[in-house]
Amino acid sequence: MNQKQDLKALTEIHKAIINVLEYFDFFNHSLHSEEIHRYLSIKTSQKEVLKNLSEMTKSNLIVNRDDLWALNNESLDIRSNNLKRNSRLLKISKRMGWLIHQFPFVKGVYLSGSLSKLGTTSDDDDIDYFIITKLNRAWTTRLVLIIFKKLFLFNSHKYFCTNFFIDEKHLELKKKNIYTAVESASLIALTNKGLLGKFYEKNKFIQDYFPNFIPEKAYTFNSSTFSRWRVYDPLFGTGDQRINNFWGDWIENKAREIITRSMLKNSWRKNSNSEISEHTSGFWPNSVQNRVLENYNEKKLV
Repeated sequence: MNQKQDLKALTEIHKAIINVLEYFDFFNHSLHSEEIHRYLSIKTSQKEVLKNLSEMTKSNLIVNRDDLWALNNESLDIRSNNLKRNSRLLKISKRMGWLIHQFPFVKGVYLSGSLSKLGTTSDDDDIDYFIITKLNRAWTTRLVLIIFKKLFLFNSHKYFCTNFFIDEKHLELKKKNIYTAVESASLIALTNKGLLGKFYEKNKFIQDYFPNFIPEKAYTFNSSTFSRWRVYDPLFGTGDQRINNFWGDWIENKAREIITRSMLKNSWRKNSNSEISEHTSGFWPNSVQNRVLENYNEKKLV
């Protein structure tokens, strides 16, 4: 944005658009017009957003190329250059999402992180997954997937970064800010869209930030197409059928105790972040959340 521009001359929708682009500029991420509309803080139409984007481009407030919009040309270049990589990673994420869904207690798998926004993924980025589990099985599910990753993927996070688990009956997020709203609104359903709709029903705060966001509708997911492929658990049987008992709860408590202890050992890192409760298991050793919020609050136009 031209620093000499008189901010008082900007309309409210111009300021709102710049706020969206400022937020994503932290990631050097340009946006399509429909994405700007989704993350806008003002209720309006896509047609109105596109009209104002054109006006702002003519005034040199923002830059544009092939329906991508940003504050600078570098962000446009990065997203354009990442098209092939993102297409390849999306295919991998769909296969991995299907695989994760085969494990016991997994109810839904959703793509999160940088790839879910189809933007600034690099060779060093992991593919992140948001996982909804059966009631009271968030920690057991995490433990099972950790064991699988260590045994069969040599502990590689590259295509298998399962950093957030929440159970199906406790879907409301504790942290409610623009960062968690963006991350939630950008989730891509790899399995069970209906359960994602239920997640949105429990997190109405997302639409408080983004009134133009249209969430998935909640409905009951028919898992019959997955059940015959479910990973067999030699102690508790196939899938979710036999573990809702004393031993299942005991393992859940032990898994939470073991994994939480490991998380706390790594929580000394400057950028670590977590969401830990009886029904939620989330840990990000290199989280950008605090830095993103600080940067956004400093730069946003009131």
